[in-house]
Amino acid sequence: MALRPRDQQDLYALAEYYDIAFDFRDLDKECDALDALSVRHRGAKPASFVDIACGPGYHCIQYALRGRVCHALDLNPVMIEYAKRKADRAGAEVQFQVADMRDFLLPKPVDLAFCGISTIHYMLTDDDLVKHLRAVARNLTPGGIYVFEANHPRDQFGVGSSTKNEWESKRGDITVRMSWGLDDLNFDPITQISESTVRIAVDRDGRTETHQFTNVDRTYTYHEFVLLIEKSGVFEICEWLGALDPNVALDNSKASWRMIPVLRKR
Repeated sequence: MALRPRDQQDLYALAEYYDIAFDFRDLDKECDALDALSVRHRGAKPASFVDIACGPGYHCIQYALRGRVCHALDLNPVMIEYAKRKADRAGAEVQFQVADMRDFLLPKPVDLAFCGISTIHYMLTDDDLVKHLRAVARNLTPGGIYVFEANHPRDQFGVGSSTKNEWESKRGDITVRMSWGLDDLNFDPITQISESTVRIAVDRDGRTETHQFTNVDRTYTYHEFVLLIEKSGVFEICEWLGALDPNVALDNSKASWRMIPVLRKR
């Protein structure tokens, strides 16, 4: 559907609100961690990088500022436009493209790929995930590394909570209050697909606005990831982490709040 100018403006504002809401990460520290994982499992820091489902471009911009060759892709063209402008303001050279993470092609293969903030759970079927893994491998150099963030198993089974569902973030005179997945609308135990409500309440210029949409994602267990990575035939599993930190293993400790496989291209 073609976007009217007013619609485009609204969507661009939503991209900014998303950027503010999730801008709580220590990007310098996380890129250090990714560098360390590349050294550990391929023997060198990456000279090139791709940020998959990049959103506002957090990691690709940070890597570009380090002088690496950087690519980024996202399915949402408005988010890509937002990330481009953000990179330009930062003086970061990133090659952006609108693309599906299940089927994309970079100009040249890269040494390191990353997919953050549990975006992997938008692969709603086994086939989606296998296609995605094979697409990533096609765009990696020999022995290249792929790291993605998934939800911790304790969250999948409802035996604890590793993340907050509600939080508030500020940037300048904009305050964003995010409520993510508080209303569980539907869960299909056969497909493991969930539908939940996301609300974004924004205070800006003395006025308040609220945006709401339905989020659809899939639950993956640890063993399902293992089997599907093996099924893809393109990666070996180097290790499992519980945070984007080379020193935090995947376990049941408080420090372990994500499920992060570190994969190496076969």
